[in-house]
Amino acid sequence: MTAQTTSTELSHAEQACTEGESALTRGDTAAAENHFAKALELVGANAPGDTAGDAGGGPDTDAGYGPDMDAGLGPEAEGVARVAARAWTGAGRVRLARGETEDAEAEFERARALRPAAAGPLHWLGCAAAHRGDLAAAERHLTASLACAVPHGRSLVQRAYVHARAGDKDAALNDLRAAARAGSLDDDARWVDAALRGRPAREVALRLRRAALAALADSGPRGGADWARAGELIAAARGLDPGPWPSAPLYAVALVLGGRRAAAVALLGDAVGNDPADHRVTHTLAVCLLNSTDKAGSSPWERCVAAWAAVLHDAGFWEHVLTRAARRYDVAVERSLVPALRAGLREVLERHMPDEADAGTRVAPGPLLQREADAAKLLAAVGGFPSARGGGAPLFCGPLRIAELGRSAEFGAFAAALEDSFAAARQQASAYASTAPAPTAAYTSLTYAFSELGFAQLLLGQDKAADALTALSELRCSGCRKRGGPGAAAVCEPACGRFDELNPGYAGVPDKHLRLSLDARGLALEARLSMGRTEMTSDRPDFGAAAAYWRRALVHSRELDRYRETQTAIVDMALGAARVAHRDGRLSLAVSTLDATRSVIGANERARLEGQLARVLADRGISGANDEETLLDQPAADLRRSVAFNPHLLRAQVSLGIVLRGLAAARWSSGSLSGARATLREAVDQLTAALAHFPDDPDLEAQREAVIGDLDHIMWQPDESEQ
Repeated sequence: MTAQTTSTELSHAEQACTEGESALTRGDTAAAENHFAKALELVGANAPGDTAGDAGGGPDTDAGYGPDMDAGLGPEAEGVARVAARAWTGAGRVRLARGETEDAEAEFERARALRPAAAGPLHWLGCAAAHRGDLAAAERHLTASLACAVPHGRSLVQRAYVHARAGDKDAALNDLRAAARAGSLDDDARWVDAALRGRPAREVALRLRRAALAALADSGPRGGADWARAGELIAAARGLDPGPWPSAPLYAVALVLGGRRAAAVALLGDAVGNDPADHRVTHTLAVCLLNSTDKAGSSPWERCVAAWAAVLHDAGFWEHVLTRAARRYDVAVERSLVPALRAGLREVLERHMPDEADAGTRVAPGPLLQREADAAKLLAAVGGFPSARGGGAPLFCGPLRIAELGRSAEFGAFAAALEDSFAAARQQASAYASTAPAPTAAYTSLTYAFSELGFAQLLLGQDKAADALTALSELRCSGCRKRGGPGAAAVCEPACGRFDELNPGYAGVPDKHLRLSLDARGLALEARLSMGRTEMTSDRPDFGAAAAYWRRALVHSRELDRYRETQTAIVDMALGAARVAHRDGRLSLAVSTLDATRSVIGANERARLEGQLARVLADRGISGANDEETLLDQPAADLRRSVAFNPHLLRAQVSLGIVLRGLAAARWSSGSLSGARATLREAVDQLTAALAHFPDDPDLEAQREAVIGDLDHIMWQPDESEQ
């Protein structure tokens, strides 16, 4: 032995086999193969009767390699043969795990040639034959294994499986009973036993689930075949007992890692229906759906968006996140971090959303997520939607999740009751205050968000008014669009069965179709007002376009009985823009803004515009008159308009008198004596009228006297143009 395999080498070979078996337990077949190759390298060349071949390995618990010696071998040779057979058996198990059944049988045969009295090679030859479907050979090998001095611990159970596949129920039950007496009946065998005994489907499903969990407990982090086996067992249990099950996320993860993602989504979908407020289920479903998507858009993006929006505003989920972070980093994590974490997660999700063309949805998943998340935020602000289960946690989600749960009608009733409570609160507040708050604004936003109007509302919030108008032009479901044609109304027909599903916020509102249509027109009104403001306040304002948008808005406002309100809004926007321009010294822009607005506003709101316009015209006129390079005609025109709009503006009156006197002098010096006389007469009339508003004002009186003097002087001058 010293010249061949030393005791140290044999010990190392045994250690390599042990490590290979451990690697197989972890599901790491590559590592297992390397360990068994090392074992065979140490002993393979010296194994009695060994022939060269591929090396490999695998674990074998209770392999039946007892200390009994084969005839004709000494203790040293017997030890080498035992280790080599163990290594060849492990190599066969690696091949079998990879689906290489014929190669696996060859390895097992090598092991049996080395140890014909050992149960391990016979057991695995039986397993390989069962994989091939040769049940007779499988039974023969397993029976031989059981007849060995040290039987393989799993041969009874494996032979029971073979009998069951062959249709011999009694033989299978006998083997399982014997295995139970021997203590080798595991969870995997127990479900087979229960099924063969005709136990209730729910009991068999429970044992299947336990077998799946046992497979997961035995698997390492890589899982490998154990994950696939666990997924197979869970899928079988689902077929017998759809649930609901406890710990659904755990089973779903096993299904995903076992290559059964669709089954995982179905399991989680059922769990969500049973308890939609369970953030663990919703989060697992959200992750599963996000990673189920492909470029062909075959995955249900709407469900994915609905789940993530619910997670974003689930307080339980964020509490769990903070707790885990605190435990992981051993530091206190402040709740104030949640808004930033939520925003970061939402940003990451939006980056993962495909374009509309790739998603196969009417609305691109990005805007869909924004609408859904904003709706969930609004719902959280009013305390959430009560759970369908008495005493359950409230839901913080968007309209897609409400429709998915089939609770659109309930939500409509909830929203209607919320409107009534807000209206009552407003009425009570108005009894104690002259200016009551407007709590119905929250309800209005919630109603819009939980409907097809939510997309337009979102776009308006992003200053995309033109896109919002486009979104408002078509609010029907696909069926109503096909039936209605281009000239039909923008909302679904009264008889449409999908109206509540698409618009749960309106499901409890009387005349809901009409109400949605009116609210859509109200948002269209807001969009046109916004578009007018955008045109007027851009770097290169288009006052004609702004006026056109506002005229259209005013026409629609009459139909909605909001004319005065709309006028006020337009004037407020114009005054705000004009004040900014005025403050920045852009006086001509301020004048143009106010003039354009004045052209579309009725007389009842013009006074506010004209008061501001008088001040801006006065400033522009005075500024122009003080510029030595500017002719006085335009400043005079500005001051005339200023005085016409507001005769009580003293500085405009005084400045106009000064400018008119200067303009008369300029015309006299240019040779137009008649023009100078006319301008001075205008100045006398203007200053006389100004004194009626400001009696005894010294500046006005002094100016009037000076102008009269100039006029008297110029009246006696010969006008050469008249000769």
